[in-house]
Amino acid sequence: MQKIISLDVLDIRYPTVRLGMAGSDPRHLAPNYSCAIPVLRTDGGLEGRSLIFTIGDGTQIQAGAVEALRRFVVGKTLEEFQAEPGLFAQALAEHHQLRWLALGTYRMAVGGIINALWDLWAKSEGVPMWRLLTSLPPEKIVQCIDFHHLRDVLTEDELLAMLQEREAAKAGNLARLEREGIRVYSTAGWSGRPLTEVHDLCSSLYKQGTRAFKAKVGRGQQYDRARALDEDRRMLNTMRAATGPDALLLTDANQNLGDWKNAASYMLELAEYKLLFIEEAIAYNDVMGYAKLREALAPVGIGVAGGEQAPDAVTFKQLLAGGGLTHCQIDGARVGGVNELFAIVAMAAKFGVPVCPHSGGIGLGQLVGPMSIFDQAWFGSEGRWLEYLEFLQAGVFKNPLVVRDGHWVLPSAPGWGLEMEEEFVGRYIYPDGPDCADTLEADRVAAAQPGAPPYVKYWV
Repeated sequence: MQKIISLDVLDIRYPTVRLGMAGSDPRHLAPNYSCAIPVLRTDGGLEGRSLIFTIGDGTQIQAGAVEALRRFVVGKTLEEFQAEPGLFAQALAEHHQLRWLALGTYRMAVGGIINALWDLWAKSEGVPMWRLLTSLPPEKIVQCIDFHHLRDVLTEDELLAMLQEREAAKAGNLARLEREGIRVYSTAGWSGRPLTEVHDLCSSLYKQGTRAFKAKVGRGQQYDRARALDEDRRMLNTMRAATGPDALLLTDANQNLGDWKNAASYMLELAEYKLLFIEEAIAYNDVMGYAKLREALAPVGIGVAGGEQAPDAVTFKQLLAGGGLTHCQIDGARVGGVNELFAIVAMAAKFGVPVCPHSGGIGLGQLVGPMSIFDQAWFGSEGRWLEYLEFLQAGVFKNPLVVRDGHWVLPSAPGWGLEMEEEFVGRYIYPDGPDCADTLEADRVAAAQPGAPPYVKYWV
């Protein structure tokens, strides 16, 4: 019996703004990659961790939301969660008072706790998270999911039948993934990143086997469209020149292209680059807009990706059932943890939409990699890509991600593999770490960016 005896939350803030604009995008002009890290400890000596990715200021709010759930988990046992993982997750997400806070910060806090419990589970068996997730029988996967708002598109019986039908192929798929890994794309073209740096990075990664590269587009297009398009073309030309004709180019606007009509007309200007998709062109919950945008871009072959900021399975249900997505982007720290991600992956499979997880942040690769393996083991690898960042791995995590020949190598460390180097934690823990991020510095950097909106004058 493993009784949970404590819950602690770390607030880590790394000054990404000092990395030559790595991490910057059209809406988040100067992020400092940060995270709230829930840590559960048991009386049997196990430690379960998860990570909730943030970009600087506000991490204290996320940490406070996690701490508000302490009374629901401390004193419980790991075995209680293992017996009824779906009910346990619902008890947190559907608390009759706390649920009034709805999605966003609260839902992410629930996910942080649930993911830490899954970490305990994997460590209790001494296996990496992907191994635990892919070993679950279909009945257990179904038991994990709250179907209350999903049965109009996916029922318990339907999912059970889907999984049972694919069970014979799963072992072969998993063996291939263990042998080959999961193919990745690099988010190299950050907004404002020096083009010489982009060129050198893309060239190096291409030589190492990476065959897909993503650029941020549309910064400041609402104020100076011609300038924004010129900036985007220079970025895409640089990436193409640094790679080869077999390399795919992807784009991401971080919801900065306004409504679907403006987004469509803007992306048509970039159709010559034969883009795989435009990610988050419009607001994450503009379900009607996504469907219209997909229809408008289909003739030029540009797909539509979304989901990075979608806060729950119901939002994904609408995006998928409404036909708005060609690529489904789950985020390991955005929704209510593994349980809800099971539901989203299953719905994407039903509608034939490949899952291409969002991993553009510190620790997100560790969180979504196992979910990507789960998806591809059950539903195949066609159309799937995993986002990968080359920075904030070595020297940060005790078990950094490994990419070889353009493929993410399946890890062997038990659990998520989110344990950080003590020196890194000591330097960047907020507010006492000597090198932790300075919010006012980030505000000044943001205000100085080309295409910065006029309201930034109130930040500095």
